[in-house]
Amino acid sequence: MLAYFPEIYPDELLYSVLARYHLHVCSRSPKHTLYDLFGEIGVRASVSLQSHLAALSQKIPADRGLSPKKLAHDFTLYFYYTAFEPKSVGECVLTSLMDGPADAVHARLGISASAISAPTHLRYCPTCLNDMLLRYGEVYWRRSHQLPGVLVCPEHGTALADSAISQRSSNQHLFIAADQKNCPPVTMLPFWASSLRHVTLLNEIAKRSVALLEHSQLPSSFGEWSAYYRSAVIDRGFGKGKESLDQSGLKEAVSNLFEPLSDLIPGGIGDTWPIAMVRKHRKAFHPLRHVLFQLFLESHAPLRRVAPPFGKGPWPCFNRMADHYGQDVVREIAVRREQNRVVGRFSCDCGFVYSREMGSKDSPRILDFGPLLDDQIRQKVAEGLGLRAIARCLVIDPGTVRLHAYRVGLKVPWKKLSERTVKTIARDQNSIRARWLEIQQIHRGLSRSQLAQRLPKERAWLYRHDREWLDQHSPTALRKKWSDQRVDWESLDCSIATQLRKAAQEIVREILPQRVTQAALERKLGLPRWLSKRRAKLPKSINVLVDVAETIDGFRLRRIAWAVSELDRQTLPTRSWRVRRLAGLPPKASPRVEAALAALEIADRSLKGGSY
Repeated sequence: MLAYFPEIYPDELLYSVLARYHLHVCSRSPKHTLYDLFGEIGVRASVSLQSHLAALSQKIPADRGLSPKKLAHDFTLYFYYTAFEPKSVGECVLTSLMDGPADAVHARLGISASAISAPTHLRYCPTCLNDMLLRYGEVYWRRSHQLPGVLVCPEHGTALADSAISQRSSNQHLFIAADQKNCPPVTMLPFWASSLRHVTLLNEIAKRSVALLEHSQLPSSFGEWSAYYRSAVIDRGFGKGKESLDQSGLKEAVSNLFEPLSDLIPGGIGDTWPIAMVRKHRKAFHPLRHVLFQLFLESHAPLRRVAPPFGKGPWPCFNRMADHYGQDVVREIAVRREQNRVVGRFSCDCGFVYSREMGSKDSPRILDFGPLLDDQIRQKVAEGLGLRAIARCLVIDPGTVRLHAYRVGLKVPWKKLSERTVKTIARDQNSIRARWLEIQQIHRGLSRSQLAQRLPKERAWLYRHDREWLDQHSPTALRKKWSDQRVDWESLDCSIATQLRKAAQEIVREILPQRVTQAALERKLGLPRWLSKRRAKLPKSINVLVDVAETIDGFRLRRIAWAVSELDRQTLPTRSWRVRRLAGLPPKASPRVEAALAALEIADRSLKGGSY
């Protein structure tokens, strides 16, 4: 137990508290401090997410009330980085921080792979430093100053300054306290400090980012976030058709709003991340992305307000075996549309699943009772109740009780299922199992999904009635193999550029004229919609595309030349109306095309002596 532990100041970072401890006790070395605080010398000093919090909490006097969870929640950036993560991820990260080591925490949260990086140096606010010296007699590192994308103090609105302490210090075991030496007075403000537009945007980002530290967000799944963002941008006029999105318009609107900050937040403003935010979330997005996107949504007022088909939720659970029966505790819903019907599938944490059609007054359709029903049936059978008595107690059909009792293998006092029914179930099960194994033997290379496509009915039956056996007798899940060979983009660029010129010549030589466009060239090479996604890596190919692609007028002039030669081949008079019809030109084209048609008319008149 430590005899002394520093008093924690408002908004102080745990890293700063431990650094002040090292300074106050005049520790001989960083390793000695680590042993005093954690009981071992291999702990790393982390600015954002400190590990081994359980060991640290045991060393701190109990009357301070600093449990491992409180240390993580109130004095690290835990809430910030888990604000938009599912509940399971947040719990996993918290366990790693408490028990340590937390080597994989940044990878688990997606921070390591994100284009947005943490500040290179610890930051401070000059105004805050003066207030700290007057109030406490020393300075410290604040949590709200170390967040990515936060360039102004959320309390004073002044520009934050970089200290002399790098977050990538060579000594990973050393906690460095803030002082007037490593936090020198600011002599010159950044260029953007005098711009009202810059400061206003940065203040909004700072306030929203700091708000994530104050309390934990309601845990939501990736699917819920993507559905919310997609619905929000459609409400703001970025929809196209019934379900499509105007991706270019959305990207341009986000870029215009945050364009002043493109150089201030490297990796945070550019690229196509707004489009990814409204698609299916297959990975975690940096909290700063969510902050920026929500700020964008609030800057655009909704054009229309469409209520969700089943309301905002939560919705009631009808599981009579649960203690929350009838209460609004269901938060997971999947909505599907079948012609003119809208059906919602509601899943509760207790395992109870039901569906309901929008506008219908019928009782919900129960899809899965969950594990609580089997437990209740076991308990009632042990009490000696009969079939119908159990059904009355659980308010379900006796047939349901009989079926569940048979599936869990209970010895029941009532008459079992008829021998015919049991034999039918067993016969079906044995034949389906045999068929499933037979196809695996014949086609050994099939994956799980490919096998399910060949045997959809068998797979559905096994999934519903024999899932444990299905998991044990299915092919091993395949993992995508990534090639270690890197792409030589320069050589590939030269090769594709040559192929594009050749493909353009082949299109021009076709008997029926076809316009040379980027889409036509990509289809000719067997790479539809491939080049446009790699413009930065294929500059020569893009230049060739611009060079060989035909404009509308250029293509129409080529059609006119083809139509003239075709009329000559058929020995028909070259009239302008014939050329216009054969070339597929509109009644009124551009001046350049109309001039070419007029020239044909004049030439024809001169050949005929001006008569028709």
